[in-house]
Amino acid sequence: MEGLKNLSTKWLATDAKGFGCEVFALTAAILNGTIGVLTRTAFDQGATSTSVAFWKCFGAFVLVSAYCVCRTEHRTHIVRLAPRWPHFACLAFLGIFCLYFFETKAFSQASIPLVSFLTYAAGGATVVLAGRYLGERLTRRKLVAFAAIVAGVGVMSFSESDVSGTASGIGLALAGGCGYALFIFFSKWFRAGAGLPQLVWLFGFGSAFLLLPLIQEGFTVPDGMQWVTLGALVLLPTIGGFYFTTRAVERGQASKVQIIETSDPLFATAFGFFLVGDGLTYAGAVGAACIAIGLLTAVWQQTKTAARA
Repeated sequence: MEGLKNLSTKWLATDAKGFGCEVFALTAAILNGTIGVLTRTAFDQGATSTSVAFWKCFGAFVLVSAYCVCRTEHRTHIVRLAPRWPHFACLAFLGIFCLYFFETKAFSQASIPLVSFLTYAAGGATVVLAGRYLGERLTRRKLVAFAAIVAGVGVMSFSESDVSGTASGIGLALAGGCGYALFIFFSKWFRAGAGLPQLVWLFGFGSAFLLLPLIQEGFTVPDGMQWVTLGALVLLPTIGGFYFTTRAVERGQASKVQIIETSDPLFATAFGFFLVGDGLTYAGAVGAACIAIGLLTAVWQQTKTAARA
C-alpha cells in the first residue's frame, strides 16, 4: 500500500510538469460525456430538467461536505476559504447555474443539435479572454485545435435531422455556453485553486441558485430508480467533472482546458453508442474525426513545449 502511495505521488509530480493539464481536462471531458445518456435516462424515468439540475448539484454538495467534515485538514481549508465566498458565489453562478439552467431551458425552445453546437462554440470566449487578460499566447495550434473541434461538433450536430430553434432558444444556449466559458476563465483569474474544499463552496452556492427555479416549478423529491440515475450524475459529471476541470485550470492554461473540454461530444457519442445503441451517421463519423484531430493537436502542442522545457 505504501508503495502504491509513493507511485501515485511520483506520478502526480511528473504529471504536473508534463501532461497534468491535458490529463485532467481530458478526464473531465470524458466524465462530462456521460451527462447526455444519464440525463436522458432520468427524463425517461419521469424526472424534470429542473429537478435533475438541482438534485445532482445538491447531492454532490452533501457527499463532498460529508467527506470533508470527516477530515480535519479539509474542514480547516473550508473555513480558510470563507473570506473568498464572493468568488465562489460568482463561479457557482457561471459554471453551475448558467450552464445547468440556461442550457436546459434552451432544449425546450431549440433542437438538441443546435443547442449543443452553440453551447460549445461559445467556449471561444475563454480562448479570447485568456489571451487578452491572462497573458496566454493565442498560438496557431490553439486556433487550429479549437477550430477543428468546433467544426467537428458542428458537423456531428447538424448531421442530425430537425435542426431548428427560436431566437430565445439560441440566446439561452449561448448564455449557458458563455457561463461555463467564463467559469473556466474566472477560475484562473481568481486563482480559486482546486480540491474538495473548493467544491463544497461551489456546490453549496450552486444548490442555492438552482433551488429557486425548482421551487417555482414545484418542489419534488426523486423516487425509485431516479435515485440511481441521479447518483451516477452526482459522482461522474458533477463531482468528477468539476474536480478535474478545476484541477486542469489550476495546473495549466484556461484556454487549453476549454479547447480540450470542447471535445465532450466525442465521448458523449461513444457512451450513447455503447450504452443505448445510438447510431453514428457518415457525417457524424467525419465530425468525430475532426474532434479527434483537434484534440490531438491541442495535446501535441503541450508535448513539444514540455520537451523544450
